[in-house]
Amino acid sequence: MSWLKLLLTVLAILVHLHRFNSQDVYVYGADTIPLGGSLSGNQTIISKNGTFELGFLSPTGTNNWYVGIWYAQIPEKTIIWVANREIPLRNMPGVLKLSTDGNLRLFDLDGRSIWSSDNMVEASRARMLDSGNFVLVGAHDTSVFVWESFKHPTDTWLPGIKQWKGLQLTSWRSSWDPAPGYFSFGMDPSPQSKQILLLYNESITYWYSGQWTGDHFSDLPELVDQKMVSLSFVTVSPLKSYLIFTLNPQIASAKARFVLDKSGQLRMYFWVQEIGWNLVWSAPADGCNVYGVCGDYGACNSNNMQFCSCLQGFITKNNRAWNSQQWWASGCVRRDPLQCTVNGSTDGFLQVTDKFLSNEQSVSYPQEVMLEGCQAACLNNCSCTAFAITGSSPPVCQLWFGELLNVRDSSDNSSVYIRLAASDFGEPSSMRARRIREIYISVAAIAFFIAVLALVFAAWRLRRSNLQPQKLVEDDTPAFLRMFTYKELQTATENFKHKLGSGAFGSVYKGSLPDNTLVAVKKLEVSGHAEKQFRAEISTIGSIQHVNLVSLRGFCAEKRKRLLVYEYMAYGSLDSFLFPRDSEEKVLNWNARFQIAVGAARGLVYLHEECRDRIIHCDIKPENILLDVDFSPKVADFGMAKIVGRDFSRVLTTARGTRGYVAPEWIYGLPITPKADVYSFGMMLLEIISGRRNVDLHLQMSMQFFPTWAAAQLESGNIVGIVDERIAHIVDIEEVRRTFVVGRLCIKEDENDRPSMSQVLQMLEGTMRSEIV
Repeated sequence: MSWLKLLLTVLAILVHLHRFNSQDVYVYGADTIPLGGSLSGNQTIISKNGTFELGFLSPTGTNNWYVGIWYAQIPEKTIIWVANREIPLRNMPGVLKLSTDGNLRLFDLDGRSIWSSDNMVEASRARMLDSGNFVLVGAHDTSVFVWESFKHPTDTWLPGIKQWKGLQLTSWRSSWDPAPGYFSFGMDPSPQSKQILLLYNESITYWYSGQWTGDHFSDLPELVDQKMVSLSFVTVSPLKSYLIFTLNPQIASAKARFVLDKSGQLRMYFWVQEIGWNLVWSAPADGCNVYGVCGDYGACNSNNMQFCSCLQGFITKNNRAWNSQQWWASGCVRRDPLQCTVNGSTDGFLQVTDKFLSNEQSVSYPQEVMLEGCQAACLNNCSCTAFAITGSSPPVCQLWFGELLNVRDSSDNSSVYIRLAASDFGEPSSMRARRIREIYISVAAIAFFIAVLALVFAAWRLRRSNLQPQKLVEDDTPAFLRMFTYKELQTATENFKHKLGSGAFGSVYKGSLPDNTLVAVKKLEVSGHAEKQFRAEISTIGSIQHVNLVSLRGFCAEKRKRLLVYEYMAYGSLDSFLFPRDSEEKVLNWNARFQIAVGAARGLVYLHEECRDRIIHCDIKPENILLDVDFSPKVADFGMAKIVGRDFSRVLTTARGTRGYVAPEWIYGLPITPKADVYSFGMMLLEIISGRRNVDLHLQMSMQFFPTWAAAQLESGNIVGIVDERIAHIVDIEEVRRTFVVGRLCIKEDENDRPSMSQVLQMLEGTMRSEIV
């Protein structure tokens, strides 16, 4: 009979749908819902330009349904607005109907209205506009919007949205719950104020922009400096004003949005095709400065992958939220309740020296300056949750009341005493100390025996493996490099979900740290060659910093796992623009190419001449030149690099670079100098000009060796003939000529005839004459 029950259920749903006048259900894909029309199930409406779509959505991992707006053409579903964010539909979508009275209403399948636009003026139709605004058009005046989603924002601010004084963005409660969270963003409500604020619980300001100066906010110059957006503060009347942002003309077609994240940060994102949403700005910059970011009894550490942790004696209130590593404001709760009885409390205090407590919740108790007296004062007040003696002169007793908020990790070694239930301490301290002494005595021999076994086992493992122990990695590790655990990088990369590319020794994955910093994680294959690359990267790029060298953020060396964590480069490698694959249409104009060449040259000059020890990269090619969001180049992949002391001029290496870029002396097995990089750089310069591989066999058969053919073209005056045909119509002829001449000088067979990288840079910049001898 199960088929009969299923049939009856389907019929019941059809009856419910019929109650909403099924003949008025609007056609999927249009941009308008007419009066009396409705949407249900997977029906949507889409703005005319195809950018925004409105329909029913269900956050991942839930059975709740909402009416919302998202980007229609982006595979990563990005929601910008939710109607019924506080009252979800359960288990299945409902019906969104523009009733005949001109109001927009959302019904569940039992016909109950759970959300309404409640506009006072009658509407004639609902439209999804190209701007992302969902509007109700007036019945009597079609030029008037009687209701619009822009005036009922959720957590997103789009270009063109007027952020009126009095309107607020409100964060989602979590990634699966769009209900209003703890944080809000809006204009300062003070009548004469012209600034924007971030608020906790709609009452406590934890960030402000500074006052409007006429073209920017006084404490927010970086948004103007980025040259990406233009902000405008418009005063309509003494009581009405709004803030609006627009994209600068050169990127007017880009997708951009401000989002008040569930973590409490205001963030600006730009969409980069084939890359995804790129975070370009956030406030506050340090996530730990968000008020209450870790909730009650949570401690914040912006350098920790987990970001928030519960104080000792406390456990997470919402495990799912904390485990998502996205939202922690639900905070922590006591593992055991306090047993507070004045003058007879059994509660105790835990001394911590690695935490800083905000003074906002504390009061001074000047009657006591001694530790014992301060502790007694806190113990005798059931609302007191912590105390401390300040390091000032004279010292002051400081008491904290209520749930502890805004706790941060600290390294100043000052002591804070946090109140816990007696059960959190277990046995009395005297008994515990005696038991510990007994355990130490009885376990000493066992510990010694285990240590011997561990040494034997380590020696055995070392003999079996061709990898060095982790300590050898750590000894040479620069102090500022962070050591990640494998689990942390699994979380950051969503279990290595988003692959950016692969090479000879492993693959690279996109990742995001808890502060939303994007990183690229290189996961090396387990092999002797991979281990050598791992060590080479850490000992070279790990110890230096330069604007044109990719930055190594940290690494993981757990057992046989080897991973490297780099800064994320939004536009990937140069080769994808010079040699597009299949139907890719990624073209760099000449100016961008020339600036990339100059920037890469600066990076090599630093390696060869400005480091304490000279570094020969040994594998310069377009694949190892990465481009950031501004198309600034950074030299990457130091897996083959060699360090040459200042007392030595050459180094012998058995490794080989990439075919087509390897200098002749290297092919002959001779020791190499930095001039080997000069040769590779010269080949790359010719590829930047031509957009052709220098080892393309098809071209070689028809055009001889490309550099030779190109030189003949230059001598005949056909400079444009050597330029990538996709950009040949608009180039700087003199820069092309100079760049080609420099490239030809770099690939001289005799290394003594090649210029140094500093000379290459000077010739490219035009401060040194460049002629082929």
